[in-house]
Amino acid sequence: MKKLFTILLLAITIYSFSQNTFRGFIDSVYSIEDPVARAAYVESFEGYADTSTTPIIEGDTAYFIYGGPATSVSVAGDFNGWGDPAPWNLIHIPYTYLFFYGHYFEPTARLDYKLIVDGNWILDPGNPNTVSGGYGPNSEFAMPGYVQPWEIEDIPSVPNGTLESFNLTSSSLSKTFNIQVYTPPGYDEGAGKSYPAVYVHDGHEYISLANMDHVLDNLIDSNKIDPVIAVFIRPIDRNSEYAFLERNFYAEFVSQEIVPHIDENYLTLADKDYRLTLGASFGGNISGIIAYNYPDVFANTGWHSPALWPNSLEVANLYANNYKEIKIFYNVGAYEDLGVDWSWFESSLQAQGYEYANDEKYEGHSWGFWRATIDDILEYFFPAGSAPVSTHAPLANSVVEIYNYPNPFTDKTSIIINSQFEGTLELRLYSNTGQLLHSENVQHNTESVVEFDGSLLPSGVYFYQINTNNERFIGKMIKN
Repeated sequence: MKKLFTILLLAITIYSFSQNTFRGFIDSVYSIEDPVARAAYVESFEGYADTSTTPIIEGDTAYFIYGGPATSVSVAGDFNGWGDPAPWNLIHIPYTYLFFYGHYFEPTARLDYKLIVDGNWILDPGNPNTVSGGYGPNSEFAMPGYVQPWEIEDIPSVPNGTLESFNLTSSSLSKTFNIQVYTPPGYDEGAGKSYPAVYVHDGHEYISLANMDHVLDNLIDSNKIDPVIAVFIRPIDRNSEYAFLERNFYAEFVSQEIVPHIDENYLTLADKDYRLTLGASFGGNISGIIAYNYPDVFANTGWHSPALWPNSLEVANLYANNYKEIKIFYNVGAYEDLGVDWSWFESSLQAQGYEYANDEKYEGHSWGFWRATIDDILEYFFPAGSAPVSTHAPLANSVVEIYNYPNPFTDKTSIIINSQFEGTLELRLYSNTGQLLHSENVQHNTESVVEFDGSLLPSGVYFYQINTNNERFIGKMIKN
């Protein structure tokens, strides 16, 4: 069969040199009425170099093709519900081994699919492009306007973050979960610098199928996002934990057990505004529940193709009918049915006053879609320069968090000092050339907020220094 398929592709390739289109080749085959001559025509190009792959794309049409002995051939994928209710049957040209089917697709469409040959699901033998899915690899095709995601690649010149793993037993669920934590390049050299944190559900698949560790490396290296810590949580019973019986217990576990553990053991910005809960499909559903139930812990929630249909559209209705101080990003594929009227949902978010962004791509419910849009979500929540320059460092033998916000700032910024230290701190402000611009003493007890008016300063980089009797901290702030 492989030989016959190769012959078919050779025929298509060579004929296209003279006829320019696959459709023209098909018309030519049909014009040959003699069965023997028709079969010979299709098989007569052996020996020529093959330069074609399938599907063959001409204008806005993609032609799925199969060549080989078969009774029936069909195609199922993102574009037809993976054969539900029915796959698309390829047309068989009598007296030949040629099957084909052409269909219109949008210029930027990218989709997963498989061929079904006499009832057997197979990768397209004429297509070398595959993409990982939750049930194994699929064949992948993209229309000419689709831009392949560079950020998913492991680029040798880009510094890598570090992944480490541990297990954590949940008191609310009585289960032990495996958790992997990504720390960005330079984390160990950061002198106590603090980072935003992304909590990722289906975490093992975001690494193995979506290459999210590479995405983080590349976005950080190209200065598209601030360096972040990513917490990848592996589910045990994802349907129950993300959508059904255990969903609220899982939300409690993440917010009340995992977050404190991470904040205690990693250099995170322990603030709701710098935490994101992220997931795909049912992972989007649970991300919505977590943020809605615990807005004091998570002020940001990101959803890839959120399957919000469980429990009579519970999550969609919560957000549509109530306001919480939560920032939302969601994207959906034009070729997927998630059970939500997205026009209604967006109108509801607007009516409630949510800060949100969304996007629709000509894709399906797949990791190929989600891995290529991780960057959209991260760049929305944590664009480069958005996180405060913050540190965990000892002041008089106490744990402290010091940062200024907003940073960068336009006119005013707040310098925030959190620690168990009590006493007088000295605050100094320097230009980037070392000139002392301002100095004041601050009476500190647990938390101090120093309001700084920099409206008269020119744009640039400045440094603030906080001194005690035996400790010193230096932070950087940027005036726009």
